[in-house]
Amino acid sequence: MANPQAEDGHVDIANEIVEALAVTYLSSYESQVLWAIFRKTYGWHKKEDWITGSQLVEMTGIAKGHISRTLKKLIDRNMVNKNGKKLSFQKDYDKWIKLPKRVTNIKLLKQDIKLPKRVTEVTQIGQEVTQIGKHKRNYTKETSSKEIIQKKSDVFIKVWRKFKVMRKKIKKPMTEYAEELMIKELNKLTNNEEEQINILNKSIMNDWQGVFPLKGGINGQFTGTNGSSKKPGEDKYKHLEETY
Repeated sequence: MANPQAEDGHVDIANEIVEALAVTYLSSYESQVLWAIFRKTYGWHKKEDWITGSQLVEMTGIAKGHISRTLKKLIDRNMVNKNGKKLSFQKDYDKWIKLPKRVTNIKLLKQDIKLPKRVTEVTQIGQEVTQIGKHKRNYTKETSSKEIIQKKSDVFIKVWRKFKVMRKKIKKPMTEYAEELMIKELNKLTNNEEEQINILNKSIMNDWQGVFPLKGGINGQFTGTNGSSKKPGEDKYKHLEETY
């Protein structure tokens, strides 16, 4: 159990300085480095001392790179004086450069931000990033191209796969995003699945990279590639399977 005693050594700091520090924003690194300087100076009844970066690393546990940056910030804010290799605390708090109020609220270092469990970062637009790397957002999930195609008929799926093969053959393979755009383009041309199959077949036959509207249309019946007409009730996709 810790049992510190003042007679074993103590740091004499004026109450006025303590009160000034109480209303001055310091990052955790700045606070740690400042207290280390107090210990190495006032703790030995000195106004200044030769304090190395290695000593500060050992006392604070902060990485040396962070020590250098933090020390520079304290010097820039006139809270620490540097005389050659010696450091001292600037006790004239009227000379301290205080950060603007907006900076103390926004420019917090990561180690100073108290985050909920499983949250490792808060982005500028307020999204929480969890430890597993997923953002918590309030949005409606868009249906992917795979989900749309899975709801289609077996014939459509078969022709769609052949269309993708053709795109690879002409050295224009589609990314997942490109597939989504192609599905949207098909839906713009027609919502009729039979016509969509015909459009894809036309592009496959001509090695076309995109999809284009058909001349004419179904008009109540479909005319296959062999010129035969399909009557209502018959399998309207059978002729497509025979052709492809």
